[in-house]
Formats: sequence, C-alpha cells, structure tokens
Amino acid sequence: MRPILVPEYLQEFSCIGSACEDTCCAGWNITVEKKTYQAYRKVRQPEMSDKLLKYVKRNRKEYDDSNYAKFILDDNKKCHMMLDDGLCSIHKELGEEFLCNTCAIYPRHLTRVGLVTEKSLTLSCPEAARVVLLRKEGLGFIEAEEPKNTRGLMSRELILEKNPHFWDLRVFSIQLLQSRQQPIEIRLIILGLFLQKIEQLKPEELAHELPTIMQDYLIRLNNDEFIESLKDIKGNLNFQLNLARALIRFRISGDMTSEKYVTILQQLLEGLALEEDEENNVADMEITIANYRESYINIYEPFMKEHEYTLENYIVNYVFKNLFPNDYNTLFESYMMLVVHFTLIKLHLIGIAAKQQKLTQEMLIECVQQLAKIIEHNPSYLQGVREGMVTAGYTTMGHMFVMISNYN
Repeated sequence: MRPILVPEYLQEFSCIGSACEDTCCAGWNITVEKKTYQAYRKVRQPEMSDKLLKYVKRNRKEYDDSNYAKFILDDNKKCHMMLDDGLCSIHKELGEEFLCNTCAIYPRHLTRVGLVTEKSLTLSCPEAARVVLLRKEGLGFIEAEEPKNTRGLMSRELILEKNPHFWDLRVFSIQLLQSRQQPIEIRLIILGLFLQKIEQLKPEELAHELPTIMQDYLIRLNNDEFIESLKDIKGNLNFQLNLARALIRFRISGDMTSEKYVTILQQLLEGLALEEDEENNVADMEITIANYRESYINIYEPFMKEHEYTLENYIVNYVFKNLFPNDYNTLFESYMMLVVHFTLIKLHLIGIAAKQQKLTQEMLIECVQQLAKIIEHNPSYLQGVREGMVTAGYTTMGHMFVMISNYN
C-alpha cells in the first residue's frame, strides 16, 4: 500500500459516459506508454487490431516509456477509437485494462510530494468541474492508502528536501483562500503580499520567521483598517482590458479545437465590444468599459454574492493540483500565473454575462471547463503568457493589484 492525499470530492466523481456534454477524446495529444503499446500489438480481434495498428504510432523522437507512442487523430482532431455515442471502442471491445494511462486516469491528476501520492481532478471535464465548483462547503482533504500498483501517470514530483517550506506554504495558502470573511479578491491580494514578503527573506530568516509571518497575515483578514486600505486600491479597467485583449489575441493565434470555447470567446468579444477590425483597431474603449461596468454591477456581482464559493473552489483546487506555490521558478511567478487564470475566468464570465444579460451556474461551469480545456492543457500557451508578462514588465505586486481589483 502507499499513502495518498486526495480532496474529499474525489469520492463523489465518476464518469457519466455518453451523458457527458463534451468529449475527452478530441483536441489533445493522447500518449501511449510502452506496456500498453505492446499489448495493442498482441490484440487478435481483427477489426480492433487493424485500427490499433493504423492509428497508434510510435513516437520515435521520445525515449521515455511513458510517451512511447501516440494516437493519430482524425481531421477534426478526434480519436479514431471513439464510437458514435462518444464512448471508447477499446474500453467496450477489449476492456478497461487496455486503456492507455492517459485515458484510464483522466480527469484524475496525479502528483507526488515526497513519498505521498496526490490525486485531484482537472476541470477540463464537465462532470469534474461540477463536482469541484459546486461544493458550497468548500474543499476538504483526506488521507488514505491505495495499492502501490494502482495505475497512474505522475504529472510532477516535488522533492521536499529542495522545497523545505512547501507544506507550510501550501496549507497556509489554502487556509487563507478559504477564509470567507473577505471577498475572494481580497484573499488573493493578501496571498500575494504574503508571498512577496517571504520571498524577500533569506533562507535562515525564513526558517525562523515563517510561523510569525503566517499568523500576521491571517490576523490581517480581520483588520478592518487594513482591509479598507486594500479595497481603496483603484482598479484600472484600461489595463485589465488591454491585458485581456493581448491574452485573448495570443489564444486566437493558436490552434483552437473547441467549438464551445469559440462560442464563449465570441460572446465575450461581442458583450464587451472587444472585437477588432481588419486593421486590428478596436472599438472605443469607453464603450468597452461601459459594457464591463454594467455587466459587473447588474449581473456578475449579484451572482457572485451567492456563488463566490465556486471561484474559491477553483483556486483551491488549482493550488492543490499544481503544487502551488512551487509550480514555477519563484513563489511570485507561481502567484502571477494563478492571478492570470483567475483574471481570465472573471473576464470571460463578465463578458458572456454582458452578451446574454444573465449568469447561471451552468454558464459558469461551461466557461471554467472550456477555459481549462483550452488553456490548462496547452503548456505552450501558458509559457507564452508567462514570457509576455515578463517582457512587458507586468510582474510586480502593483500589476497584480490592478488585475485582481474590482473597478472603482
């Protein structure tokens, strides 16, 4: 047996199969590990054997057994093994044991911290998004055990000796983010201030002062004067929208395979008047800002007063799944990328609310799920965003304030 740490929601998740409104068999590269590839070559069922021989090809540029081969997708970037009802012919005809690791574990996401395996859900699956985001009580975590030979492909392993304060920082981050006495934007800003503070300390100072600093920043959640000072920080919609346009333009320039996301993006562009003409000129920024404010005040803000736990759950799941704040080169870089994800979700929701003049749980779930599908499974996009932020100099706490803060 091996120790495992999982969110409580994992016990509630199960694939809903053909009832699912999306498919996990389209748009992504599907890698096949060496053991499964060899099993495919031994299949004697004529029709399945022919399809596997034709559509599963060696990845000869890789020498890693976990990335030994890959499925060839059709012209619509869908897997040839998918049946008309959206189910998998390999699962149906050969059994679950013939699924490659990618298909067998999705949407489960595996990481390892020291000797402990961790599992969570990636929200690019609609059912996973519902299970995670709609937990009003928030996300809790449980320790358990599972057989050592349980199938899985580790996305990342964190060596505690190189990250001695990981557990303290992660537990504090989740505790802070789940402190509902303040809006989620305030919690995010305080988290950034905390990470900025500790990153300025020398290693020997951090080891000694970290408990005191964590306690100090938790106390600040109930410091009315401090909270009001944060709320007085002026948001800058011009900056937010220009940054959003740059991020969206970068996404548009890529290879989008989700028609649902294209629809969401078009609603955002139309709702906020962010569309560009052939000469890349945009509509009057005053019109865009007016649309944003109207949607925020009349639709987004009232909805979030009742459903802010959904954004909290998204962020906490992100922190757990990605081994935050040790998922990038520095603590603040990790924080910056978390803020980028949050900002994009918020902007999309405000944009589609402006277009449809409403916001519902179903719209939120689809928006988050499609963003996860398009962005979180595209490392090159995230790398491009990170490099773009650095090149533009958008890497200070001041810029994070402006990205997170509501308009004033």
